[in-house]
Amino acid sequence: MTSRGGRTIAMIAATILPLALISACGADESDGKTTLTVASYGGPYQDAQAKAFFEPYMKANPDVKIVQDSPSDNAKLRAMVDAGKPQWDVVLLANDFGNESQGKWLEPIDYDVVDKDSLLDGYAGKYRAGADVEGTVLAYREDKLPQAPSSWADFFDTKKFPGKRAVNKFAAGGILEAALLADGVPQAELYPLDVDRALEKIDTIKDRIVWWDTAAQSQQLLESGEVTMGLVWVGRAIDAGKSSPVSVDWNTWLSQDAYWMVPKGTPNAEEAMKLIAYMVSKDPQVEFTQLIDYGTVNREAAEVESVRANPNRPSNHLDTQVPMDDEWWAENLEGVMETFNAWVLT
Repeated sequence: MTSRGGRTIAMIAATILPLALISACGADESDGKTTLTVASYGGPYQDAQAKAFFEPYMKANPDVKIVQDSPSDNAKLRAMVDAGKPQWDVVLLANDFGNESQGKWLEPIDYDVVDKDSLLDGYAGKYRAGADVEGTVLAYREDKLPQAPSSWADFFDTKKFPGKRAVNKFAAGGILEAALLADGVPQAELYPLDVDRALEKIDTIKDRIVWWDTAAQSQQLLESGEVTMGLVWVGRAIDAGKSSPVSVDWNTWLSQDAYWMVPKGTPNAEEAMKLIAYMVSKDPQVEFTQLIDYGTVNREAAEVESVRANPNRPSNHLDTQVPMDDEWWAENLEGVMETFNAWVLT
């Protein structure tokens, strides 16, 4: 699958996981170290995590060995735990997992170890601790519009802002929230989502929508100029802007975040909590932001000058963020997806 934080996941888990587990067992037997298997999204994103988090942690804790795996996956995690054999000790997943309704597959975060007060509001959950601040944003081509859009209403105004729109073909990808906000629903009254009203609003631009399934597709649509606006993951929007005149409207955007979790039943839960505590602390978080264009979840790190200097860092725009109700989506995703997919086909 493709993660919701703007990274395309390499579908090579079938070979990586066995190798990772073999490495882990060998490490335990040969040198007596505690081995933590950490699953993340792969690619440049996980490379940045390795440089900012995993390598420094092992250097500071020579009795710990971190073995990396990718890609992480909700279904695989559930299957591991249900079988009583969790093979991951720490796993990174998107905001559609780790909610109260999924607690049976996860260990509660030990906030005697992880500094809860150091995390930004909303990023310290019972079963998950924020990894970074991401987002779904309104990105647009500066060269193909008469002026810059500044609201979700502008996204739906094809007369004032002509051209096609790139939209994720996924009900929980933000398009329903964007439609309701554009239709005048106050942010405080967004949930529970009025799905029928949202679809009626999207109908007004349906013939102008170019659906995307992968993050790479969304970026290509913007770079090629096939669309003039897109509802896309912030990482892809920023990457598109490096080679083409693409900008982001930060007046309103939707939260799409990543979280660290600990699978239920891992024998290394105590050491896993220590690693999470390190990864969300100030200095590692600052280092991570220097390697990739996502926001920090650490309060102190968010105020560091080098972090504040990036105008496209999501954590610099929390005042305009529209948080998605993850619990509502966890309870309603299946039914809404059925309605949404049927609408797409009409």
